[in-house]
Amino acid sequence: MKEEKTIKSMFDRIVKRYDFLNHFLSFGQDFFWRKKMAKISSKNAERFILDLATGTADSALALIERDIKVVGVDISFEMLKFGKRKIEKRKKNRSFFPISASAYQLPFKDKSFDAVTCAFGIRNMHKTKIALEEIYRVIKPGGRVIILEFSLPQGVFKKLYLLYLKFIPFIASLFSVSSAYEYLSSSIRSFYKPEEFIELLQSCGFKNIKAFPLNFGCVHLYSGEKI
Repeated sequence: MKEEKTIKSMFDRIVKRYDFLNHFLSFGQDFFWRKKMAKISSKNAERFILDLATGTADSALALIERDIKVVGVDISFEMLKFGKRKIEKRKKNRSFFPISASAYQLPFKDKSFDAVTCAFGIRNMHKTKIALEEIYRVIKPGGRVIILEFSLPQGVFKKLYLLYLKFIPFIASLFSVSSAYEYLSSSIRSFYKPEEFIELLQSCGFKNIKAFPLNFGCVHLYSGEKI
């Protein structure tokens, strides 16, 4: 798909400064968000997890630290290589299995995983319903999906946040490819509202869906079950 090739090319180009800008632009909050996702993901008997859009493996590391085996899937091979090296340095490579694949056609059998996580990646899957249906397919009955994604806060803070989004490409241009961060800003503004995304999860079969706003609603953590 043309969309996937464009996204893949963009992430391949920004991999070297990706982690730094994630931490810098989020004021270090991305560590907290990922740990929160990992904590929810490690409840019950969830010990074999697919981390979709795993990128440079920050989310995978947070899961592995909780004694979870992780299959990390991403369309960007350069991101996967970077993440694999990072995990090897931590001597955690026996718990991480990187695979380059499309979220629209996951190369796994039905009911393969105890849970699927996705941190800041579902927004880049423009055919979101297809991706969510694939996620549903590979989760075992009783398993869960846990998704972290940016959102627009409400009230007074929304104006401040929108102003910050306008400045992100300029800040990023000092360290990386500005066009990638222009995409970041626009994709955050155009992504589903929390209530819309909950409805989409429901339409794909997930039940008991919960949404937790983080940092005044700039980020939401969604969880849903496959009954």
